[in-house]
Amino acid sequence: MDTKELKPRFFEFAGPRRDTVPSTYRTWQNHARSLIEPLVVLMEEGKAQLDIEGMASDHDANADRLEALARPLVLFCHWERSTQVYQDERDAALLEKSKAWFKDALLLGSDPVSDQFFGYSANFHQHSVEMGLMVIGLELSRDWFWDELQDAERERILSWLESDVGNGHHWNNHMFFGIFVLEFLQREGRRREAYRGVVNRWFEELEGMYADEGWYMDGMNQAFDFYNAYAWHYYSMWWVGLYGESDTRRCERFKARTYRFLQDYPTFFAKSGEHPAFGRSIAYRFNATAPFGLAQAMGALPMEGSKARGLCQRSLEFFLSKPISQDQGCLSLGWYDEFLPMVEVYSTGGSPYWAAKAFSPLLLSPDDTFWQEDAAASVSEESNRVVALKAPCLIVRQIDGEAEIINAGSQIASTNTRFGPHKWGRLSYKSAWGFALAKEPSMYPFDGGLTAQKMGSEVVYGRHYTAPFAIEEELMGCLYSLGGKLEQFQVSVETRVWWKGNWHLIVHRVLAKDAATLRHGSYALPISADQEAEIKDGFPFPSASNGKQSVAVQAVCGFTRSAFDKRLNDEEGPRRHIQTPYHATALLETELGANETRDLAVLNWAGIRSEEGQAWRLDSLEKGAWAMSHPVHGKWNIEDESLRKVSE
Repeated sequence: MDTKELKPRFFEFAGPRRDTVPSTYRTWQNHARSLIEPLVVLMEEGKAQLDIEGMASDHDANADRLEALARPLVLFCHWERSTQVYQDERDAALLEKSKAWFKDALLLGSDPVSDQFFGYSANFHQHSVEMGLMVIGLELSRDWFWDELQDAERERILSWLESDVGNGHHWNNHMFFGIFVLEFLQREGRRREAYRGVVNRWFEELEGMYADEGWYMDGMNQAFDFYNAYAWHYYSMWWVGLYGESDTRRCERFKARTYRFLQDYPTFFAKSGEHPAFGRSIAYRFNATAPFGLAQAMGALPMEGSKARGLCQRSLEFFLSKPISQDQGCLSLGWYDEFLPMVEVYSTGGSPYWAAKAFSPLLLSPDDTFWQEDAAASVSEESNRVVALKAPCLIVRQIDGEAEIINAGSQIASTNTRFGPHKWGRLSYKSAWGFALAKEPSMYPFDGGLTAQKMGSEVVYGRHYTAPFAIEEELMGCLYSLGGKLEQFQVSVETRVWWKGNWHLIVHRVLAKDAATLRHGSYALPISADQEAEIKDGFPFPSASNGKQSVAVQAVCGFTRSAFDKRLNDEEGPRRHIQTPYHATALLETELGANETRDLAVLNWAGIRSEEGQAWRLDSLEKGAWAMSHPVHGKWNIEDESLRKVSE
């Protein structure tokens, strides 16, 4: 079969070899190369995986081995494609060794009689995920890999891929992987009459998960988070580019949804390039920019290419400026550095190379507007912005250069709480502040919202299932419960949040069926080893500062005392903050009796300007109308029928 006629459209974008390329393009090439170099050191003859150090996943050893091949392969394929346009003398040896090793590794790993055999895929096995990703790598590497194989070698790999046919795939973005495998098998002559019907059926399932505003619910996970970017809009754009000729109308739907999603998506990024740590798999880091390059290639980018490149580059270089490598020099599992306690059980040493997706811009021609130098691309056009997204139940703010997610309703399914419901359950998430983990598995973290603890119990409950009732540019409202079925403990909470600058006014109306302790926590202040924290614990206004960033909470009504959840030295237990060794969370606390209803109101702040962190004066707290004033923000008047009169 002549595969030359089947090359994906992306091959035609980069163009022929040239002597010079824009400095922006070269910068991306060098960043990709720097991530590949530590992997080349691990390439051993006769082995089918890279022995990347890291935790073992809850899948199995073969799944972890395949993951440590498929994900680095996709990274390498993006870089290799760019070297066909421009390379220097350093690249030749790395290219030669890597190409030879990846060829041999996949041939060994797909050979049932080899001691390096990965094993076959099976129902709901992780191999389905990595095989689907592997297809993208095979399509990208046709000219130096797939087309160069002997017929028997191609048949061996195709036979191995066929072990995924008919398998169950998790009812979420994973269904894309089954589609990619079937599409590749059909392209390579392993066609069955059923394949096209199954692909169409899976697409019907996937498109049924579309909510609106460019957002998909991630199926059985019941979550809205960054998987919308680095899964849904990434895979859909790849399908459009590789196989979309089979259904042009579906292509147009996918492109329209990606276009709509990317209209608001830049709001999720701080000026630094960081995005709030929110949802699962945040160890993929700069993978959050995955759809931009493909959207540009597919004509689905709603902004100037240079501005998209500026955003993507800030994200990439923000994380590359952090100590995100482990001892081998490979990408580590963590956020600002290696920090295994925050990582989900499905992760392993090769998992962070999902970040390879962020390098899709290297498939664009150096002449593309994406690579144009543009001073305006270095910063956001608007310093402050707010977008209320009803489909994912999220309100996103850019405020003083940071990005903040006000979480009206996003959650994780009850069957996946092992991933940590707090990753979706806090009231808000903010770049540069991150979050902390709980002290014990039975405890929910105290930062970022309200928690409840039944009298006499050690279990701490936080928000999980949430029903929003207000998603507006000035107000968030939601109804939820704190408690659990094992203790049959329940506290009903109706929460409203307003914001001004870096301040939130948060009003909880709570009804406790059992006597309980309730705590509201500030953001978790990150504190590095070279910073000396200043802790001010005094009711009604506890605060903390690391010398640059600060947090504070001010009691308005309902609370009776203050406290801190903190780790200021190594004697206070193991590290719990995802960014730094130490942290401090300011708390307001109170007790409620059985069947007691009470309003708990708090002013919550996280910022860098000490003058903005001064306490508010509570001028008038009448029913339906609260008036406050501040040295920086001046008057803040809120009118809402839900507000009750607060007596002194």
